[in-house]
Amino acid sequence: MSPIDPRRRPFGADYGRAMGARTGEEYLESLRKNQPEVWLGGRKVQDVTTEPAFAGTLRSVMEQYDLQHDPRHRDVAITDGYSSGFVIPRTKEDLVRRRQLYKLRTDHSFGFMGRAPDFMNAILTDFSLISALFGTGGSAAYADNVTAYYEHVRDNDLFLTHMLVNPQVDRSRSSSQQEDPFTHLGRVRHDADGIVVRGAKMLGTMAPLCEEVMAWPFGGVAKGDEAYAVGFGIPTNSPGLKFVCREVFAPPGRSRFDHPLSSRFEEMDCIAIFDDVFVPWERVFIDGGGPAARDVVNQLRPRDGTVAVQTAARMLSNLEFFCGLAMRLADAVGISGFLPLQEKIGELLIELETFRSAFYGAEALAKPRPNGVWSVHQPYLAAAHLRAPRVYPRLVEVIQTLAAGGFFYAPTAADLAAEELRPHLDTYVKGRPGVSAEERIGLFKLAWDATGDAFGSRMLQYAKFYSGDPVRNWAGWYLGYPFKGALSDTVERAMGRPGEDGHIDDLDLVHSPVDATDATGAETPAAGTLAGTYPAVNG
Repeated sequence: MSPIDPRRRPFGADYGRAMGARTGEEYLESLRKNQPEVWLGGRKVQDVTTEPAFAGTLRSVMEQYDLQHDPRHRDVAITDGYSSGFVIPRTKEDLVRRRQLYKLRTDHSFGFMGRAPDFMNAILTDFSLISALFGTGGSAAYADNVTAYYEHVRDNDLFLTHMLVNPQVDRSRSSSQQEDPFTHLGRVRHDADGIVVRGAKMLGTMAPLCEEVMAWPFGGVAKGDEAYAVGFGIPTNSPGLKFVCREVFAPPGRSRFDHPLSSRFEEMDCIAIFDDVFVPWERVFIDGGGPAARDVVNQLRPRDGTVAVQTAARMLSNLEFFCGLAMRLADAVGISGFLPLQEKIGELLIELETFRSAFYGAEALAKPRPNGVWSVHQPYLAAAHLRAPRVYPRLVEVIQTLAAGGFFYAPTAADLAAEELRPHLDTYVKGRPGVSAEERIGLFKLAWDATGDAFGSRMLQYAKFYSGDPVRNWAGWYLGYPFKGALSDTVERAMGRPGEDGHIDDLDLVHSPVDATDATGAETPAAGTLAGTYPAVNG
């Protein structure tokens, strides 16, 4: 147990409820009592819980909390009174139950909510399992802080956002070289009570509806930028913290029929401005105090697979949605028998089953680590995750090809309700025999929301850069790949190079492992070249 006990509420935030998995109403009441400062369209939002622009998304988040208590899902969603999303698995059954909750929640949004509560729950759970790393950053107390913060968030079932990326002001310069030294979020000063931070971060997805925010640098911190190596978790209503929203892509008042996705799942993105925000020491994880803090940032990545499972669940839900939509669109207008379109839908189904095999295969090969915590076989999920930004645009492209001009041949719910117009629509806007005008229009509305509307366009851009620059990430996968030597040996064998005795032995073969997780022959990547990352310049 951490020496900082969250039950004593050392964090200065009272969420006013019993501990454990909460309901949608309990979340709503907490958000109402702990209002962040949010700016939307040039005005300060007076109450985020009644703001029309957030209404559909707020209902969806509340449903995700209510899901935990639904009798159909409670046995999966709640473990020992807490949300299963916070489970640290000590058995294979724990691992399965946590994955089932992640998949339930991503199925609820069809994978279109990338920053729903489970995402940060998973990251923080992973961080708690590597808390010792934080303790190397200048004070052993930072390890205790991370553990205590995880318990605080778990016990109150809080909704978090995160701020990682520096604002795109002058990307040719490092943080300390910016015209204003606090353009990027950094430490201004410290005293006996904590640190003061100033600057900005992007992108605070879902920040207006979150109760707490975690911040740390993403992508590495260069030498000379140690003051910007800060990490912490604070309430979103902390004095001096402002969230500035982008333009609303799903204006209030959209009907579910006309906009079945954007009316429910728009995730608002924000700039976070930290105007001399005070962070108490117990909420500091990385202090920005010198090289030790920079070293923590440059080694920081989730290592126990929790967030990998959550993000893979989201992409799997997305793939299932797009494959189903492609088949329904083709069937609705009688084009499912056309060979070129069958080939395209077949391509999507191949991607689906390849991803599904990685998702469930990683769990099938799960093992307990020396600390007793069960972890999935991460290379499968890592490879699938890195491929996702290139798969998603293809999903969109195929749907757009299948729909073609049908996107613009879709009257509204109001048109269907017009008594004089309805008979004409039933005749001229229906699909193949057996598909009514209402069904056909609904399918094409759904497809447009997912791929053509501003909501769909934002989702496309979001998916492509979900984990940063995909080029950098793929290069990092190559740099850190641990089995290069084994692959090189395969080429040597094919070329027939003689062994030390001068003899070519074509039967000198290695048996494939009984255990597919066997890492025999794996090489340790050089420092700073971990798989899936790319070493920071001057880092």
